[in-house]
Amino acid sequence: MKILVIHGPNTPLIGKITAGTDKRLTLDKIDKSLRSRSKELELEIKILQYYNESKIVKIISQNRNSVNGILINPTSLSLTCYSIREIISITKIPTVEVILKEFPFSNEYYKKSVLKEVVSDRIYDSGIYAYIKGLNSIYKIIISKK
Repeated sequence: MKILVIHGPNTPLIGKITAGTDKRLTLDKIDKSLRSRSKELELEIKILQYYNESKIVKIISQNRNSVNGILINPTSLSLTCYSIREIISITKIPTVEVILKEFPFSNEYYKKSVLKEVVSDRIYDSGIYAYIKGLNSIYKIIISKK
């Protein structure tokens, strides 16, 4: 099984956001944790990060026939990403939306995300935990469809 992991705008700055905490987090740490968990689940993952919604739509479209699921953290795009919403709806690829509590306005993103009606599951949690929960969720969704 192959999962497409997409980080949205500003996720590379998670280290700056968490710098003053005892649990400093970086995108590299998140990606390493995802790779480790995907090996345990025997999943192949492709991890990408974009600032631009059109690039996210393009990568989903290009991978629509080769991935079994999508794990996406749209960050601030979640309020306006109608093109992403549409491509998920068209392709019907099982998708889990992850929103990190560490980001400013994250609660607003979670409550008002335009993706909430087209994704298979939504995770609102902190850092690595959110992503691992999301990966576990997409795995269970895909297994249940087989």
